[in-house]
Amino acid sequence: MNGPLNIVFEDPDLLAIDKPRGLLVEGDERSLEIQVKGYAGARARALHRLDRDTTGVVLFAKNSKWNRALSELFEKKRIRKEYWAIVSGNWNKSINKVDTRISPRENGRWENSKSDGKAAVTTFRVLGKTGTLSWVQALPKTGRTHQIRLHCLAVGCPIVGDRFYSDDTSNPLLLHARSLSFPHPNGGGEIRLESEPPADWKEWLAAFEQQSATIF
Repeated sequence: MNGPLNIVFEDPDLLAIDKPRGLLVEGDERSLEIQVKGYAGARARALHRLDRDTTGVVLFAKNSKWNRALSELFEKKRIRKEYWAIVSGNWNKSINKVDTRISPRENGRWENSKSDGKAAVTTFRVLGKTGTLSWVQALPKTGRTHQIRLHCLAVGCPIVGDRFYSDDTSNPLLLHARSLSFPHPNGGGEIRLESEPPADWKEWLAAFEQQSATIF
């Protein structure tokens, strides 16, 4: 990412950044975490990850104390993660939960499995439909690699632009980390951090409005 960080939230201990597409959270010298360290100090750490082409909210702790405190909240599943995805196909509104096991394949890909791998659960809600697309909210209950992408695939509705799990190579990946909600460890109450989808989502979302999609 070139230019300033897009800060969603900041206090003395925590920092939330709106991550753009095409950037790793950690793992190389241009990662989001390296940029955050340059802004917030060397002790800053990412508390979770998004795939390179997934956009949206990423939470950082500025020091080791809050790294431990927030990591514990993640481990205890007290942090609610909300994603938006635009998928190919007509998602059946009766499908509101996908429960599989996820195991690794070759070349960085993963797969749904009935017996191998680690348990993965995501709940879904349909936010809108057109004739050929569905807009869904995904709430992952576990944090497996490519979980939402694979669970959409399991339903038969791969995410638009998912070059790993569909033949769509002409569109950007339309998976967005919409919000994080959690109790602030210092007792300051519930925090909800939100990120608006990137600008290139506008034409896609407009299609749902034009089709008089039902938004719950």
